[in-house]
This record gives sequence, structure tokens and C-alpha cells, in this order.
Amino acid sequence: VAAKAKGKAKAKGKAAGGVKKTIGKPKAKAVAAASFAAVAAKAKAKSGATEKGKGTWYFMSDLRKMKVGADDDKAWKKYNPKMTKQLETAYSKGFAQYTMQMGDKTYIVKFKSMMQFRADDKTLQRPVKRV
Repeated sequence: VAAKAKGKAKAKGKAAGGVKKTIGKPKAKAVAAASFAAVAAKAKAKSGATEKGKGTWYFMSDLRKMKVGADDDKAWKKYNPKMTKQLETAYSKGFAQYTMQMGDKTYIVKFKSMMQFRADDKTLQRPVKRV
């Protein structure tokens, strides 16, 4: 009889102890690819000298320049002024990340790794920098 009761609990989506099981695909974590992480780390090291509230934000627009990307100004493109202000405000307040809408896409900028990820596909990523 006890085995039957356990079977019914599982059928209702509950595990032992009354905890509900989640059904479906777990959310993917946003983890920076090694090549992107190296460029982002180099760019982040340079951003420390900029006073909080006065930074200008860039994203790497040309991912073909990964080898020289952190040092090549042509590989980076400025965020628009509104987005730069929002990113700088979130960064200055010590937020871990900032979620923003650009066109019909949602992006997440993680300040610790200095990486931008697409919310719907975490494999679509690029380094960001603050100068």
C-alpha cells in the first residue's frame, strides 16, 4: 500500500517531502566562452581607472577581431547614450547584471564577467567594456 501512495505522489508531480518537481528544460546558465572571457577580462582590467558614474560603455561589434579585440578600437562600438547611462547607473550601484531591451531582443550584461548575453539564447554572447 505504501508503494502505491508514493506512485500517486509522483504522478502529481511531487517528490518525497512535498517538493514539486519541475518539468521541462532547465534554464541555461550564461557562461562566457573562454575566448570571449579572455578579451572581457583584459577590457575589465582597464575599466577600473574610470570613476563610477562617468563610464562609457562599448560592446565588441566585430567578433572576428578576438585576438586583438581588447586593444583594437575598431572592434568596439558604443552603446547609445540612453543605454550607456542605464548601464553606468546599474554598474555604479553595484548590481550584478543589467537586463535591457534593444529592438525586439532582450540582452543581459553581467558586470563581473563583462559579457553581454542574449536572454533567449545564452550561447549568443560578446564582450563589453567600460572606459
